[in-house]
Amino acid sequence: MTPSTSSPAPGGGDLRDRRRRQTAQEIHQAVIRLAKEHGFCHVTVDMISTEAGVSPRTFFNYFPGKEAAAVGQAPAELPGELVARFVAAGPAHPRTVLQELTSALVAHLAEDPPDRRAARDVFELAHSTPPVLAALMTRFDGFRRSLVEAVAARMGPDTPEELPDLIATVAISAMRTGMERWSLHAEDGDSPVPYVERATALLYTLFSPDPGASS
Repeated sequence: MTPSTSSPAPGGGDLRDRRRRQTAQEIHQAVIRLAKEHGFCHVTVDMISTEAGVSPRTFFNYFPGKEAAAVGQAPAELPGELVARFVAAGPAHPRTVLQELTSALVAHLAEDPPDRRAARDVFELAHSTPPVLAALMTRFDGFRRSLVEAVAARMGPDTPEELPDLIATVAISAMRTGMERWSLHAEDGDSPVPYVERATALLYTLFSPDPGASS
């Protein structure tokens, strides 16, 4: 796709960016359709390009390979305004930072929920196709790295350097667990938020005192 110059489209967002997102989504959907029909291992970039109505060159402008295209281009970071509010809250106990980070993730899902069927297709394909699973984990890891930066900015330079990474890793793991259960077990139209909130609540039990432990 040749870049074009455009003014912001009504309703927000640059028209060129919207077109790019649409093309990326069409490529992603083409991979999923072909994988269901032929099996992922038999799908080629040429097949995907033909199905999506783009050239192979355009395909590689969007994705490095068919595995990444199968995962798609879901946002890999929180919106700037959510990050700004999170960072502006300032240093706090690590547990508080973790709770507020997971709350920010839940708020993002509530404001911009993904499509359940699309998410289910990706998780199901990842479960049966190790290269797609690796691409999906890479996508989540990119999200995790953006959270590490936000946590480090909030907690300041005196924080042990491992701590932001640990907090971000735990938060993204809770989000991924909730998202996966939502995509595979919910009904169409259900929000992912309760599933992520449940995973988060279960996560916090790990930090609670064991009532059966001897004092």
